[in-house]
Amino acid sequence: MASPHSQELKPAEPTPAHPVQSEVVQEADDCESEDESDDSIRETSRDLESGGTTAANTPYASGSHASSSSGFSDPKKHNEKTIARVRQLVPDIDPLEYHGLDSSPLPPKKGNRLYRYLRWNFGSVYRRIFCLAFMGNAAAVLWFIIRSGIENRPILTYQQTATAVTANLLMAIVVRNEHIVNAFFWIFGTWAKVLPLWARTLSAKIYSYGGLHSGGAVAATFWYVIYLVLLTMDYRSQEGPIDAIRGYIYLFSYAIIAMLVVMLIFAYPRVRVLMHNSFENTHRFMGWTVVGLFWAQIMLQTADASNRSSPHQSFGHVLVRNAAWWMLLITTLLIAYPWSRMRLRNVEAEVLSSHCVKLNFDYRDVYFGQAVRLTDAPLKETHAFGVIPHPLAITAAEMDEKSPITGEPVQRLSHCGDKGFSVIVSHAGDWTRKIIDKPPKQIYTRGTPQFGVMRCAGLFSPVIVIGTGSGIAPCLSLFTQRPDHPVRIIWSTPNPLQTYGRALLDLVYKTDPAAVVIDTRKTGRPDLVKIAYRVWEQSRNGVFPEEVKPHARFPCEAAVIISNQKVTKKVVYGLESRGLPTYGALFDS
Repeated sequence: MASPHSQELKPAEPTPAHPVQSEVVQEADDCESEDESDDSIRETSRDLESGGTTAANTPYASGSHASSSSGFSDPKKHNEKTIARVRQLVPDIDPLEYHGLDSSPLPPKKGNRLYRYLRWNFGSVYRRIFCLAFMGNAAAVLWFIIRSGIENRPILTYQQTATAVTANLLMAIVVRNEHIVNAFFWIFGTWAKVLPLWARTLSAKIYSYGGLHSGGAVAATFWYVIYLVLLTMDYRSQEGPIDAIRGYIYLFSYAIIAMLVVMLIFAYPRVRVLMHNSFENTHRFMGWTVVGLFWAQIMLQTADASNRSSPHQSFGHVLVRNAAWWMLLITTLLIAYPWSRMRLRNVEAEVLSSHCVKLNFDYRDVYFGQAVRLTDAPLKETHAFGVIPHPLAITAAEMDEKSPITGEPVQRLSHCGDKGFSVIVSHAGDWTRKIIDKPPKQIYTRGTPQFGVMRCAGLFSPVIVIGTGSGIAPCLSLFTQRPDHPVRIIWSTPNPLQTYGRALLDLVYKTDPAAVVIDTRKTGRPDLVKIAYRVWEQSRNGVFPEEVKPHARFPCEAAVIISNQKVTKKVVYGLESRGLPTYGALFDS
């Protein structure tokens, strides 16, 4: 059960994924740096071939530099300033210098280290949702204890704990259903755009819904341990030998708890990163086996209860009165549903380079911020990729459009105006390497396209969109379907022109003529925290490169990043701890 939303949504490791993110993050490694400039993201940049800034390579022709980090002006008193510079399609000098961004150290993060750790790491929204789900179960246990003391009755029976197990498993599965997830994003990630900024920054955290999945799964395991204890006590309290039915109930029960524990171990984030394929296999095949054993267990317990009932009750009568049976039925249907929508689709492949291929589909339209699951071996592995809706049809006014950088005719992505969408598959492992080397003519899709964190970018205007490598692909969905949405783009990748092609670069610059495009082969890996913060700072102070579109000349409201797990965690923490709402998917988030 993996989910969304970096390019290959293993959260670009994914995507997404579905583990229980409950480990204590080591602050020294992932959260804090004594160097407040967050330079740990940046590798040492190679020396510029030009040997320095001369009249030929100095980016500034005229205008004002960005203000320092000493403070922001009131956004309501927006005195606009512009920065002019000599333009390059792929700049070959430091991005801070080229874009007129302040290169001085960033302001300190908010609060002390303990506060930041509790607020943005251990106390992430994902973990808060996880704890909310878990504490809801703890409250149920407390209620049973209080009721037992008041009514002088047993605290719990094994039948009640079986119901609690299936209820939590149902919750864990329901929140993974693609239609439920899409409904969440329509409500909180789309319709919420009419709300004030403070409410939108909260509703955008909907992508952390995975906390309900992991919280329900862990709670179900704990309930099952209680169930086993109560079941054993109940059976041992009765005289006579254990019959065959109860023997099989014991066998299946202990097999179930063993598999649940193994699944939790492989879902632990650090184990999942190291053994991702094993996680996928255990989560899928053991999950299906556990559901099958639950069915056998419920049928056996129903037969046992029917045989021992007085007066006698039929098997069917006992079964339909069992709430756990109904919840298990719904859970099973929800698990089977996406597989019932497995289809073999025709696909047209465009090889962009030896590093990536663009796959074009025409069987349906999609919305920006969605991802589709692809596979050539349905039972072995599936991979989620951010979709790119086919661009809008070219208008007469756009026929002779020129690039704002080179002045040459704009190149466009293929299939403008056509029905369908595309995905970009870049080299990230054996499976993607196979797809690039031998592009398929047909490939399986599973389920319906599902929204992810990129959908939340539409809540903010303007929004800073940050992508690294092929993480730009999910971002293109916003650029193609909402070309007039005000954005500032930061894209860091090796050899962007040679790897992804001129058409993709032209789309980036058409969306944001002042986009920060960084070729890491030329300038090394950048400090994305500093660049994004300075772009935000400039917008708050009314300082803009002269190319910024008029509707984007306002204070940026938030940032969204699509990258691998390590960079996403670092950037989200580095920006949020300095006051910029930032969103990026980490596993379940």
